[in-house]
Parts: sequence; C-alpha cells; structure tokens
Amino acid sequence: MTKLKAWLHAHDESCQPTGEHAIRALRHLSRHEKKQLFSPDISFMRSAEGHWFEMMTYELFLDLVSKTDTIKKVVLKGADAPYRWQPVKMGQNGFFYSRNGDLTLRGNGQDLAEFDLLLQKKDGSIVFVEVVTSPADLKDFLQEVYYKKQVIRYLFDQKAVTFILVTSFPLSNYKGGRKVLGSDEHISISTLPCTEMRSYISGNWPKKIEKPKTPDANTCYLHDLIIAAPFHYETIHATERNWAIQQICNRNGSELVLPSPERTAPLVKKILFGSVYISAFKQICKQYTIHVKGEDLSFETVMKRYSKVILAADLPDYTPLLYLRNQQKKEYHKLVYHHPGVFKYERRTPPKVGFYLWLESLEPQLGTNISLTIIKTLIPYALQIPHDEIP
Repeated sequence: MTKLKAWLHAHDESCQPTGEHAIRALRHLSRHEKKQLFSPDISFMRSAEGHWFEMMTYELFLDLVSKTDTIKKVVLKGADAPYRWQPVKMGQNGFFYSRNGDLTLRGNGQDLAEFDLLLQKKDGSIVFVEVVTSPADLKDFLQEVYYKKQVIRYLFDQKAVTFILVTSFPLSNYKGGRKVLGSDEHISISTLPCTEMRSYISGNWPKKIEKPKTPDANTCYLHDLIIAAPFHYETIHATERNWAIQQICNRNGSELVLPSPERTAPLVKKILFGSVYISAFKQICKQYTIHVKGEDLSFETVMKRYSKVILAADLPDYTPLLYLRNQQKKEYHKLVYHHPGVFKYERRTPPKVGFYLWLESLEPQLGTNISLTIIKTLIPYALQIPHDEIP
C-alpha cells in the first residue's frame, strides 16, 4: 500500500467534504450553473451538480494538502486559474487551462484529456483525481483511466501513477467500480450522496465572491509542472499513422501488429488517415451504407450535404470512422462503423475545438484502393470477427 493510500484510509473522516467545502465550491460556478443546481429539469441539474461536486472535491484537497506530507501541491483550477486563457489553435501541445479553468492536455490543439484534479507528491510524482457522481459514468471508465495513466507515465517519466476516484455513491456496489479498485495504485473515496450534501447550500449562498487563490507553498499553476519528455503530438500521430498504413498495405496475409512498438504509441487516441478523393468516397458508398440521423444517404445526397470526407480510426480498437464536413454549418459529423456494413452518425464536431481545425487542414490524398483497403482491413481487426463475414 502506498503512503498516500495509507494516509487517506487512516484519515477517512478528514476526506469527507463538509458544508464549508460545499459553499466554497459555489465560487467556481457561473450564476447560471448556480440556478441550475435546483432546476426541475434533471439533465440541467445533474450537469451543474457534477461541476459543483468536482469543485467541492477540489476545495477539500486544498485543505488536505496542509494536513499531510504525502501531498506536496495541488494544481490550481476553476476560479483560481490564471486569467489569461489561450484560445485553441493548431500546434498547441501540453497542458493548458480551458476557458472555464479546467485542466486539459492538448495535442496539436486537440483536447486529448481533461483531468478533474492534479496533485504533486513530495517526490515530484503526479497523482490525478477523477470525480464521478453517477454509476452510469463508470462505463468504459477504466479505458479513460488507463489513457491518463499512460500520459502521465510518459510526460513525467513515472513508472507508477497513483489515481484517486472520488464518488458520491458506494463504489464497491457496482461492477465497474470494483474493477477500478483492482490496483494498489488506485484509491477510492466515497462521500455522502449529492442529494444529502445539497442541504449544505440551501439558502447559504455566499454574498461576497472570494478572491482567487494564488500559488503558495501548497499550490501551483498548471504551467508550473515540469514535463520530463518531449511532447510533439503531430510527430507522435504521424508515426502511428505511418506504421498503421504500412501494416495494412504490406501485411501479405500476416496478422496486423498494432499499435507500433514506439513508447509514444499509447498517447495516440485517434488516427487521421486523411481526406479521401470524391471518386474514392463514391466507391465507399457503393460498398457501405451511410446512415445519418435515421436516414440512409446515397452518394449524391451526401455530396449535396457535405463538402469533405475524412477517413480515421478510433484507438485502441481501430474502429473505422468517417468525418463529413457539413455544407451548411461549420461542423463535422462523425460516423462510426456499425456491423454489418453501416457507417452510422454518432455526433457533431463543432468549430470552436482544436480537433475541428485539424480536420479542416487535411487536403484530399487518399484514393480508392488505399481507402477501401484501410476500411476492409480494420473492420475485422476492430470487431475481432472472421474476414469473410465482413461486407
């Protein structure tokens, strides 16, 4: 058991948010979010509640850091983040504050991960904290945790990465929660339900806005963290893209070796193979169904509605994706391969994110043969089914 884990378990009561933490957390919420905390619309209320609980946890750790030498610093966030916000643009790599003061990792301007809380131990190693208010959020949660651990291992040259999960429900009551507890590096803290903690703030709205905290002996800004390894995401992505294409085009019946053996391979979340020529997309439409919002689209209809098609793959399973550039709005529609033979609409990519800028920068470069080869090769790999069952 790690020293931090032992201390947190031994001081269980100190690790519970109090009414003071609940009230202090309100300083990080907008006026609109404060109103939504008591909204009759459950979806709005849950969203505001999640942010409130996250900031309550942050306020809790701001107090805990002064009570133990197992934590050296808490990274400031929310209302305590520096006022200067750097708009998203291509070429940005490393840690950045979002407009709301969230802790984000960007790769070529794309948001790769968001950390609810970052701590630094006495030996300089980094601990990350995730906050969950609903058991439904535990679905695929381990994959997200794994990615963030790989990121910290690489960026800070750490062999071990401690992870703390704070929940407003008993974690061990759920299968996904028990999986999270299966490592000595993983620590859990379960608090009272949000419905009970709501009594802390009922009628207790702070009249004065507390001034933002500035770095002291127990805190630091995100940009104060010293990264030990180079993080040029464009190069890292290009390495994985080139490796995947080489494996796909030159395998001669042998099994695919994915990802590459490079140390940076786990850092890539998605491979953008490139924009496909219209002639290539026409052949894709002949072999696969394009399904958008309940409608199967012909090649002609797609060309009327969209101006650009990009072929990509989600990692780590290498599921093929299509990104279609909307003609009417500045947005892309993400389509995910669904068995059998269907690319189905999943969600939109809005213009104010770095990933949109990256998609916009891609020029047509993929012809028919390579586009179809990539799709036909990755589908059975992603689905783990025999190749002869793939349309």
